[in-house]
Parts: sequence; C-alpha cells; structure tokens
Amino acid sequence: MNKIAISIFLTATLLCCNAFAQKDPAGFGGEKPGASRPEAKPDGASDLGKPVERISKDAIKETLEAAKAGKITRKEAKSKIDEIRKGMKEKGEMKDVKRPEKSELSDNAKSVLDAIKEKQDTLHSELKKNLAELGNDATKEKVKEAAQAFKEANKERFDAIKAEHEAIREQLKAARPARPDRPKIELSEELKAKVEDIKSKRDELQEVKKALHANLKDSTVEEREVLIAEFKETNKAKHQEIKEKTKAVKEEIRAQVETEAIRTSDQ
Repeated sequence: MNKIAISIFLTATLLCCNAFAQKDPAGFGGEKPGASRPEAKPDGASDLGKPVERISKDAIKETLEAAKAGKITRKEAKSKIDEIRKGMKEKGEMKDVKRPEKSELSDNAKSVLDAIKEKQDTLHSELKKNLAELGNDATKEKVKEAAQAFKEANKERFDAIKAEHEAIREQLKAARPARPDRPKIELSEELKAKVEDIKSKRDELQEVKKALHANLKDSTVEEREVLIAEFKETNKAKHQEIKEKTKAVKEEIRAQVETEAIRTSDQ
C-alpha cells in the first residue's frame, strides 16, 4: 500500500514540473528565448538631457565648439565637460590632476620679509615727502631730478634692500618643493595655426603700445589722458578678441592633454 502511495506522489510531482517547464522554458523565473531586454540608460547621461555617446577628448572639443558657436551657454558647456571628464576618469582614460603642495613660509622668512617691507615703506615715505616739498607747481623735470637725487643719496639703503631680497628669494627657492616637468604637448596643425594667429595679433597690439609710450613721454598730463583714452577705445575690440581666442585655445589644449602631475594652465 505504501509503495502505491509513493508511486502516485512521484507521478503527480513530475506532471507539475512538466507543466511549469512548458510555461517557462528557461526554468523558474527565467526569460523566454528570443525575448528582448530593455536597453539600459547610458552610464554618462548629461545634465543637458543628452547621453554622452562618446566619452573622449573629441567630445570635449565638440562641446567647446558648440559653446563658441552659441548653441549652448558657457555654463552648460562647463557642466557637460566636467561630466565627460568624470566619465573618462572612471574608465581610466584620464588621470586625476595632482598639484604640488605649496610650502609654508617659515617664521624666520616671514620676519625677514616684514623687515624688508618696512624699509621699503620708509624710503617711499621719505621720497614722497621730498617731492611734496617741491610744491604743486613743480615741473616734470624738477620732480624727476629730485627723485633721482634722492635715489643717489640713498643708494646704499636701496642696494641693501635689493641684496636682502635676493637672499630671501634664494632661501624660498631652495625650500620650494620640486615642480614636475611640463608635459610635452604635440599640438595639432589647427591649434598651431590658432596660436600663431593670436601671437600675430598680440605683436600688432604691442607695436601700437610702444608707439603710445613714445608719444606719452613728451606729453602733458591732459594730453596723456586723452591719448590713453583714445588707445583704449581704438583697441578695445582687438584686445577682447585676443582675450577670447586665448581662453578658447587654452581650453582646447587642456582638453587635449591632462597629466597626473599638473595641468599646463597651472604653470
């Protein structure tokens, strides 16, 4: 009787298992063959609502170009670039920037610097007092002669301050932590052209500045104010253009090269 009951129980168990297997061919809780799984959200979803499809330096360059063209704001570009760099670090495509620690000045160095400053302030006050004695009607030549005479009369004091400066500078230099070597950057032809363009525009502006300084030498105070104001107004657009292009090129170079030691812009 017991044998018959056991046989019936085993037969029922097999039938149940067979029924479940037909409903779920892959086993309990498994997936049916051919059933598609929904795609996961990309790891690098940006704050702008668009996934970062390509975490690379090219993506950073494209973002910079988009900001330059006005397609996105600078704030949006910065947010997106920060996110791209974060993804690159997580995938090992970029190393964290480690800046060298700044050395703290010793108490002795601080006291020496304070003493030097006190001596400089004293000389400056004495010179200012001497020039004030000339009166408001003193000519430019008189002021220049008085200043030169003061410097000659106090040459030893000026030389002593200079020597102390040199000595403390050498001490600070020796105590400074070793600075890592600059990374060698191989610029693309496009970047080289941009750098040369900026250099050319800077040279042009420098020539204009030299001409301005030459004109200022023999001009009165009123004439100087007019010349300087004209220079600023005339070259305002050119100065802004150089500034913006320089900033854009720095961003491109930073995006191209990031080293474990230091960024090129930190130097």
